[in-house]
Order: sequence, then C-alpha cells, then structure tokens
Amino acid sequence: MINEIVEKYSNMVYRIALTRCGTIENAEDIFQDVFMVYSEKHPKFENSEHEKAWFIRVTINLTKNLKRNVWNKRVINLDENMIFETKEEQDVYSVVCELPQNYRTVIYLLYYEGYKVKEISKLMKKSEGTIKTWLFRAREILKEKLEGGFEDE
Repeated sequence: MINEIVEKYSNMVYRIALTRCGTIENAEDIFQDVFMVYSEKHPKFENSEHEKAWFIRVTINLTKNLKRNVWNKRVINLDENMIFETKEEQDVYSVVCELPQNYRTVIYLLYYEGYKVKEISKLMKKSEGTIKTWLFRAREILKEKLEGGFEDE
C-alpha cells in the first residue's frame, strides 16, 4: 500500500519540495519526511482530492518548518578558498562536501564538533539507528573515494 502511495505522489511531493527549498538535499529530506509522516499517521481520506491535498499541505508545512529551523537560519556558505595545512586535509574536506547533506552533517557533528551518536540523534531528531546508518554509509563513501583518489597518486 505504501509503495502505491509513494509511486502516486512522489513526483508531486518532490517537485513542491524542490521548488520551495531550492536545494536537492533539502528536497530529498522533505520528500522522505512526508512519506514518513504518512506511514506513521495512516490518515483516512474522504476522496482522492482530499488525499492529494493532504500530501501538498504536509509538504508545504515541512518546508516551512525547514526554513524556520534555527540551524538553517544560521547556515552560511563555506569559503571555497579555505586554507588547509596539508593536501590530505584538503582532499578529505572536498570529499566530505560531496556527501549527501545528512551524511555531511553527522560526519561534521561527530568528528569536528565531538558529539556522540546519542547527542547527534537528539540534535537531528532522528533515531540513533538512523544516525549510525548514516555514519556507516558516509564512512563507506569516504573510504571508497579517498582510497581510490590516493591510489592514483
């Protein structure tokens, strides 16, 4: 049932989220959150128009929440001309910047800010299991890209 709903509304939800957020990463987060809300609440609809309106409203509300989030208000673009002590630091930084937003965030909070998984979970309002999964996936990507990059040198 959920697969049918996702298939039916995925394009619409994604496009609304992308239009309102302006970034692919934020649109993907909103997309995922909309269908998580649906799967958790199991709302009952009067008809197909009511169903469609619900998905639009939830998508819009989640994008509003994203824009109101204190974290997003304080985000600034990093200077692309940052100075690093070693080439390795610069390489790692470049690869980290290529990670999906959630992976970048958990890597940053863990390694640069020193937060523990439990604390990151609370900060991001995600389960510890989700944070651990993101960390695992981020580390795998970093390992693959960094080992591949350094083998060529």
